[in-house]
Amino acid sequence: MEPAPPRRFERWLCHPRFFSAVLLLALALAAFTVIVGFYSDDYLLLCYLAELIPGSPPWYDLYNFVSGDPQKTQAIIGLTAMPWWTDPELRLHLVRPLSSALITLERAAFGHAPLGYHLVSIALYIAVVAAAGRLFLRVLPRATAALALLIFAASASHMQPAGWISCQHFLITALPVVLGLLAYLRYRDEGWRPGRYLGPLGLGIGLLGGEAALGGAAYWVAYQLAGPVPPGRAAGVRARATAALPVLGLLVYFAAYKAVGGGAAHTGGYVDPLSSPLRFAATAAERLPILLANALVSVPAELSGAFPVGPFIAVGLAATAGVALLYRACLPAIPERERAALRWLVPGALLTLVTTVGGFPGSRVLMLPNLGIAPLLAVLILRGLRPAPSPGLAPRARRAGAGFFGVVHVALAPPMFLLATLSNTDAARKLEQVARTAEIGAPPRKRVFLAASSDPMASIYPQAVLALESPESFSCWSMLSTAKAPHRLTRTGPSSFTLAPLGRTMLLGAFETLYRAPSAPIPPGYEVRQCGATIRVAEVEGGRPSRIEVDLGAPLEDPGLVLLAWRDGGLRRVAPPAIGEAVELPWSPGPLGFF
Repeated sequence: MEPAPPRRFERWLCHPRFFSAVLLLALALAAFTVIVGFYSDDYLLLCYLAELIPGSPPWYDLYNFVSGDPQKTQAIIGLTAMPWWTDPELRLHLVRPLSSALITLERAAFGHAPLGYHLVSIALYIAVVAAAGRLFLRVLPRATAALALLIFAASASHMQPAGWISCQHFLITALPVVLGLLAYLRYRDEGWRPGRYLGPLGLGIGLLGGEAALGGAAYWVAYQLAGPVPPGRAAGVRARATAALPVLGLLVYFAAYKAVGGGAAHTGGYVDPLSSPLRFAATAAERLPILLANALVSVPAELSGAFPVGPFIAVGLAATAGVALLYRACLPAIPERERAALRWLVPGALLTLVTTVGGFPGSRVLMLPNLGIAPLLAVLILRGLRPAPSPGLAPRARRAGAGFFGVVHVALAPPMFLLATLSNTDAARKLEQVARTAEIGAPPRKRVFLAASSDPMASIYPQAVLALESPESFSCWSMLSTAKAPHRLTRTGPSSFTLAPLGRTMLLGAFETLYRAPSAPIPPGYEVRQCGATIRVAEVEGGRPSRIEVDLGAPLEDPGLVLLAWRDGGLRRVAPPAIGEAVELPWSPGPLGFF
């Protein structure tokens, strides 16, 4: 049977200027992100560079959030840079020297004007998209490569790497990794000898940008084990395994990473596969389907941190099953070149996803996984939409499935990218508004205590904004509770009170357990000095505080003290009740709308 003639859509994809048009689309989408400005962690990194936060790391190691040294951590807790419940043994050190150096250079060049930072991100994003396009052209037919590039370039999951300055490390890692992979494929296919060395070099440079570059190694391994074998080379299992042995050089990277104190420990947000392999495996079983739901059907993985994870896992499993069934239905129409590419691109993407599950689930981690997922989706859309030789239920189901993915990843992707930009911009402006309107009052500098504020944009990050913009407004910032619940504050003395969330305990939310893993319970009587106050755990349930006692060391009416809570869309002052009396602090959604 003769193959079906190319349809108009495929002829359009094969237009000589289509790739240029996709680059222009990527530029337009990325350029729109300049409206985001600075956002959340951006302020934190700028404060580190200005040494405005106690324990700020050096310029070449900005992602060393917590070193893991108990004495240093306890000292920092006392000075208010971290919540009082922080585990003294907490370590959250992400070794990203190249990314740290880039932000340092940007600050030196642009100061506190975000536009310059964004222009750098935009340039990096366009370079990554262009490199991905060259990769797709090398391994796929032109029409399929063109559609894969369109899916990759317009993916809403790339909005944060392209538009959130703190996420530049995903671009710094992706660009050399993709270029190195391209060079190595040219060496394998054409015998281009520089590629033999440029491939590992690209991976090494990517690893200096961040641990996300491990995804490049995943594609390397997948290609060696399942990719096409050039003529004249051995194709057996032993030969393939031998060709993949250079990836063992990563052991040097892991050793160096540990030697400089890199990794995560005693945190519920990040899981280090090297120090906690069993916990990492359990976390992967939960987070991998969540990320697949984001990659395959664009369900934002970030929302799983605010809502029950069950529905996200179910969507991820259903989407994966749907893709598998659709691939099986399309298989007779898939040419061998596309099958050969997917045999290593898809396993490489899955392995890359596994390397990302140790961090907070989020669309921002999908850039390197999308190198394999975008071609898969392109194949399913192109081959699935082709008319069947005879009518029937199965062909209609196949075309409906391909149409669904076409709508999600082609028609809706650019608007979703723009909506993600607007959402991040809205959150950024709300964060600045919260910080600038916090009822702290005029100097002299105040000791600020947040009695109840569950949203990180109204608890963790306002202090960074104020430290950068109004360092004279406060001397320390203590978060007493970020539980997502109403609270009861009962005054027990001139300078003391108790604080209890109603209907739940503390340390249940994603940002609460970031500072202390659920496996590290807090006993009754646990006491911390912070911001000149003494905080003591009075009652616990299941190892989590249910009531704390706080002594501020000065009368609650002292003008040098400010007691705040989230109320009426801002951080409002809490009027101290009389001794023996209580006041209830109602809960309401914070700036993000669901924390």
